[in-house]
Formats: sequence, structure tokens, C-alpha cells
Amino acid sequence: MQPVTKISVLGVRLAIIVLAFYWLFMFAGTHLEASQLEVANRIGPEVSDKVKHFAAFFLLGTLLCYVTNSAAWMKRFISIGVLGMLYAGIDEYTQRFVPGRYPDFYDFVADSLGLWSAIAAYILAKLMLGDWEKRFRKRFLDSEPV
Repeated sequence: MQPVTKISVLGVRLAIIVLAFYWLFMFAGTHLEASQLEVANRIGPEVSDKVKHFAAFFLLGTLLCYVTNSAAWMKRFISIGVLGMLYAGIDEYTQRFVPGRYPDFYDFVADSLGLWSAIAAYILAKLMLGDWEKRFRKRFLDSEPV
């Protein structure tokens, strides 16, 4: 079976396509008019607005980490964080032009926390997975047959 990271559609990695569509839908969702937002909020369980912002940017951060690759990992993750926060700021600012919507600094804070939490979780998962893989290889693949 082909790994997820290697699947491509028309020469573009599937993960990049997923990121592009997610980001587009996220932008559209954050710019719904207040009346449309009320209808959308009736679907599913009632959840705090800040939790929704945190979750949306957590997923965005995870996807950004997943589709990027660089040997300079510190620069990579800081760039993702800065880019994500820049987008969060622009996203909040542009909501002032949508009827019934307004920018909220605390939404920006929730966005930023979600983004940086995703980056931290991604780094931690990669470190743990790499450590587990090394231990697995050492124990089962590099050991002498009994």
C-alpha cells in the first residue's frame, strides 16, 4: 500500500490538496454573515466559539506541519507559526466587512493557541515516533537471531 505522503492527484500531493480545500472552507466559514452563521451553529452540538477557533487552527497547523519539510526544523515550525498567526490576524480583521460580524482579539488568541499547540504536538509526535522506530529497529532488526 502506498504511503499517504506519496499519493498525488494530477501531480500534486494529496495532502496539499486537502490543505488547500480545508483553508478555503475555513476562510469561507469564518466569513459567513451572522444570519448564515446562526443556521450553521444549529448543526451539531453547541460548542464555545473559542473552542471552534482553537480546533480550526489546530487542524490548520497540523496540516501545515504535515505538508512541509525542511532540514532546518526550527525555521520551518517558526515560519508555520508566524504564517498562521498572520493569517489569523487578517482573518479576524476582514470579518469587520461582513454584515453582523466583528473582529475579536480573543478569537485571534484562540487561533494562535490552536496553531502553536498543533506545532508542539506535531514535534512531540515526530520525536516520540522517531524514538520508537529506533528502539524497534535496534530490538528486532539489528539484533542477532536466537
